[in-house]
Amino acid sequence: MIDFVREPIDLNRVSNFCNMDRVGAVSLFVGITRRFTGDVQTECLEYEAYESMAVQKMIELIAIASQQFRIERVAFVHRLGKVHVGETSMVVAVGSAHRASAIEACAWLVERIKAEVPIWKKEHYPQGSSQWIHPE
Repeated sequence: MIDFVREPIDLNRVSNFCNMDRVGAVSLFVGITRRFTGDVQTECLEYEAYESMAVQKMIELIAIASQQFRIERVAFVHRLGKVHVGETSMVVAVGSAHRASAIEACAWLVERIKAEVPIWKKEHYPQGSSQWIHPE
């Protein structure tokens, strides 16, 4: 499952996608908009993506993860548009027979997504200003 949505993400739908007969563990990463980054207050985040390229990159990353880790299924959903404080912006779920593989693959995918998938984030501040944030 690779999906970009403009409405709130259904965590149960994402998690349930990874639940199948050979799966004994699902590792779930949920990215949430936080109020503060250090001392800087955030009003909301706004996401844009080059969707067709992002889907292709996700297919590549899932293929690599499937070779490196013993996993059965991966689900990736990212919200586009404005995501307010406390709302979910990204979910990665990995199903595997064993928890260690699910956890390791999920962590690896989150890092690769942040670094390689063409998704851009703009931070909006309470005083009305905003700026694009570059991945670390």
